[in-house]
Amino acid sequence: MAADPAADRQALIEVINLGLLWHCLCAITRLEVPERLAAGPLPIPQLAVAVGADKDALRRVLRLVADHQIVTFEGDRVGLTDRGRLLCRDHRSSLSAAFATVGDSDVAHGLTQTLRTGRAAAPRVLGMGYWDYLAAHPDQQALFDQAMVQRAQALSLACVPVLDWPASGMIADIAGGTGTLLAAVLQATLGARGILVEQPQVLARAQPVLERQGVADRCRLHPADLFAPPPAAELYLLASVLHDWDDDHAVRILAALARGATRDTRLRIFEMLLPEEATPHRAKMSDVLMLLMFDGARERTLGQYQDLLEGTGWQLERVVHSPGPMSVIQARRAATS
Repeated sequence: MAADPAADRQALIEVINLGLLWHCLCAITRLEVPERLAAGPLPIPQLAVAVGADKDALRRVLRLVADHQIVTFEGDRVGLTDRGRLLCRDHRSSLSAAFATVGDSDVAHGLTQTLRTGRAAAPRVLGMGYWDYLAAHPDQQALFDQAMVQRAQALSLACVPVLDWPASGMIADIAGGTGTLLAAVLQATLGARGILVEQPQVLARAQPVLERQGVADRCRLHPADLFAPPPAAELYLLASVLHDWDDDHAVRILAALARGATRDTRLRIFEMLLPEEATPHRAKMSDVLMLLMFDGARERTLGQYQDLLEGTGWQLERVVHSPGPMSVIQARRAATS
């Protein structure tokens, strides 16, 4: 195929443009511009007062955002499109928390130094590790929890219909956030009961989620450290957890699960798997985001997960792929001599 320098140049320029657009969407979501427009169009001066923005700066940013079908303009009045409504908190497919949470967009400029040192950018940019930052900023912890709900809705929940679930017994979701995945699983298997294992400050927001999903009467909340053995259960769920940690910490997590498990316990790990071959996959984007946020964090290949499992008392049984980028690795306790 003949080279087309002009097309290649335009493709790279588009990357620049999309990077700026990303920051624009983060900014207007954090100022709650979509929430203010949800009821109908507003004049720019009125909108600026409502969100605490400079009216000229707001107009200029929204003018760019309008080119990407997020808002519309009629004279000096700005309205929200269907795409823009995805930035509202109460939309059933909302992505608001993904844009509002302090995270990737705030630390990505530190990638150059991360490439030099191999160390995450988040501690350097935020002044402390990301988990410590969330603990010190409860408003951001709440946003992060909601972002994880939105991630689960987009990725983990797609796995639930393609898996078989036990008709009874106990299912424990380890570091399961506010219970989005566990609720979906309990809805799929009406005879099972659940345990949501999380930090106390996260569990405080979980009960309303479980009640709304109609499973609170079958689920108990268990405050615990991720590195401590959880209560025994027939099935452990570990969704989008291991990619946040380096291999040493991942080993500690899996070993703790093995200590809490019975001989018949199964473990299901929900993660994106890096392809062994050079093919495009969303896991590669996530892998670089992990590089930015946490020292040693990474997406892994199936082979790397198998090594972690075998070194911590687990044996790989099967891998189930979902319609999306998420896969489920199932393991059982390894036989002991």
